[in-house]
Amino acid sequence: MPDSEARRDIAAIDHQQFVDRYLSEVESEERREAQRHVAGCAECQEKLAAETAMKAEMQTLTAVRAPLELRDRILAALDEVDRESERAAAQRSRSLGRTFSWIAAGAIAACLVAVVFLRASFQTNPAFDSAIATFEKSQQNFAPNIPSDSAAELAASFITQFGVPMAWDFSSLGLSVAGGRIDHAPDGRVVGYSMYKGNRGTLMCIIYRADAIAFPPGGQLVKGIHIYEYKGYSIAETNRYAVFAIMVSTVPAADLQQAFAQLPG
Repeated sequence: MPDSEARRDIAAIDHQQFVDRYLSEVESEERREAQRHVAGCAECQEKLAAETAMKAEMQTLTAVRAPLELRDRILAALDEVDRESERAAAQRSRSLGRTFSWIAAGAIAACLVAVVFLRASFQTNPAFDSAIATFEKSQQNFAPNIPSDSAAELAASFITQFGVPMAWDFSSLGLSVAGGRIDHAPDGRVVGYSMYKGNRGTLMCIIYRADAIAFPPGGQLVKGIHIYEYKGYSIAETNRYAVFAIMVSTVPAADLQQAFAQLPG
């Protein structure tokens, strides 16, 4: 199909179809046209970000084994239901009593499924896990490649790349800048890294452009920064002018909250 005909054909479809073709694993001219369109369409980018986030969330829903204490409580409740059925048998038929028993048992089982599902959906966060893996890998072999001898110099370097000064003064935590990097992700995106170190721990910040970010619930919000405790680490996230930063640190989350609260702005 000539390029002009392909463009007219794609122009007639809606945003969801653009996103579907963008996500297609089959390489074709239609997919390439869709990729070019999505790159310049804010609505398609929003739909793409929403679908990507939903797929990532679905992948985190793993089976979780109920704690022994919870299972014991449920078994005890089922036993009690059976005893209630036997006591009610004198006033109603035995079959009606067993019907009540199975209805109650089913309700309890449904509650257990809901508890297990909720625990599974909130136990893991792929973005946090990825940031922690990068942090652990970078602690020993972080090599700066941009001017970053101070927080001011690091901020200037990030302004050049991202248009915002994604750097902080963590001297109140006893941390100082250990360097910064600019790299490119496999998909071509520019990614910034900064490392802060001191006697009280280490903090690394990962920076990249992101138009649509959904912050997980449960964190503490301090001056536009969402702070979480996750798998023994402190995680902080913020988004400024479509530039996203996620921080991983061994410094306690309460200390991070206090440090951000003391910063201006």
